[in-house]
Amino acid sequence: MAVQWYTVDDEAAIERLDAAWEGAPVENLETLGALLASAQRQIIAYAPALGEGEEYPEEYSLAQLNLARNLWNDDKAMAGGGNIGADGFTYAPPPLPWKHLVRPVRVAPDVY
Repeated sequence: MAVQWYTVDDEAAIERLDAAWEGAPVENLETLGALLASAQRQIIAYAPALGEGEEYPEEYSLAQLNLARNLWNDDKAMAGGGNIGADGFTYAPPPLPWKHLVRPVRVAPDVY
């Protein structure tokens, strides 16, 4: 099945996104659309090349969502000076592993 990218193109797309990402910044659709488009472009650039007639797998939409969320959270953390939590302790939450959804880690070595 081909990937169904997340967008903010219409009300149904926004509802799908809102159901998948609790706390998505749906109050600013321009910013949210830019986050999703940027994530989609980065995933396509990082993904292995497709063969003729192949389509991106459905799991790439999850990678797009994780990367968009990471970009949003990074922006919020930087706006707050990098401090998250009480008493001004600095904590940078680790990003969700979107790259592993696009290029899974191989456990078997290549043998030539």
